[in-house]
This record gives sequence, C-alpha cells and structure tokens, in this order.
Amino acid sequence: MRITNQMMARTSAKTGIPLQQNTLLDIMNKSSASVGNLTSPTGNTNSFLQKLNSKSDEQMKKTAESLSDYASKLYDDGKDSLFAKAEASGDKSELIKTITGMTDAYNKTLKSLGSSDSALNKFYAQELKNYTSDHSAALKAAGVTRNKDGSLSIQKDVLEAADIDSLKAAFGSTSGFSEKVGYVAGRTAENASAASASILGGYDRSGTDYWNSFTKNMYNFWG
Repeated sequence: MRITNQMMARTSAKTGIPLQQNTLLDIMNKSSASVGNLTSPTGNTNSFLQKLNSKSDEQMKKTAESLSDYASKLYDDGKDSLFAKAEASGDKSELIKTITGMTDAYNKTLKSLGSSDSALNKFYAQELKNYTSDHSAALKAAGVTRNKDGSLSIQKDVLEAADIDSLKAAFGSTSGFSEKVGYVAGRTAENASAASASILGGYDRSGTDYWNSFTKNMYNFWG
C-alpha cells in the first residue's frame, strides 16, 4: 500500500502529532555542502553522518518500519485489502498472520522507544500506549490484550476464533487504531537515524547548533 502525503496529513490531524517534514539528517545533508565545519575531528563529513546510524538507531528504524508496514496493510480498505479478501473467501489466516506480526513489531518498537534517552522517542512511546489504552476493549475482543506497561499480548485461541467483524473493529480502517499506530511508527523510523545530543557532543559547535535548532523546531509544532 502506497502512503500518500494526503494520508500522512490526515493521520497527523487525527493523532494530534504534526508532520515534521525534515529529520536532522535531512537538514545536515542539505547543509553539508555549504557548512564546512559540520564534520568529525578528522574532517570527514561522511564518517560523521555514518556515526549517527548507531546500532540502536538502526534497530529502532527496522522495527518501526516493520510496524508501519503491518499497520498499513490492516488499515487499507481497498478492494484488494486483507479484509476485503478475507470477507470474500472467509479465510482469516492472512489477517491473523498480519495482526500477529503487527503485535510483535509494536512490542519491539515500544521497547526501543522506551529505552531511548530522546524526549521525542519517549513522547512517541507514550502516544502508542495511549492508542492501545483507547482501543483496549476492541483489541481484547479480537484476542489482543494490553498489558500494564503498554505492551500487547496475543490470546491465540481468541484471535483465531474472532470473526472478521471483530478483527475489523479492532484493526480496520474505521477503528483508527492501525492508522494512528502506523503514523507514529513512520515518524519513529524517519527520526531513528538522527544523532543524540551525546553523539554530537564529540563534534564542533556547528553540529550542536544544528541539533539544538532541530529539537526546538520539533516541539514548536504550530509556529
């Protein structure tokens, strides 16, 4: 499923999380040609940018992209969507597989966000927890239980026994749950490559200035 700018803007309005167009890496890549001192102590800009992609950032990016992909498949309401095919054939196996995959990706993304020192990542983690809390009744009816820490657990027998309407009420386009989770996952993945302030602390003043400007603008949502 191709996610358009219009879809992103619509979901941004639903979640209350504004659409941050540029990541820190976008800003630095656009500026590196004209800002000579945005480099590592050795003068190697590429080396500096590569350091931003730490192992934890890469893992967060991977799990968040997976979550976004699963979510987009579930809130797709086209004629070739998972729900449309399940309703036509009566076969729920692909739906159950996707819900199981989304739940696993959700838990991994939530764990990565929770272990991050980034205030923005902690904000995203709280938003995910809020969504599962708001939709806990529908999720439970579909065999997915919200735990006290905000993570999700699957009751396999309940999930497999749930009818398509119950699955749609929890994860389909009309529920809003998968769409909102997918949106936050997409924002998480886009920002996962950005450096933490501690990484930038090892570089010159320009790098720190870019970071401070970036984080200030992230929270100055409405101008």
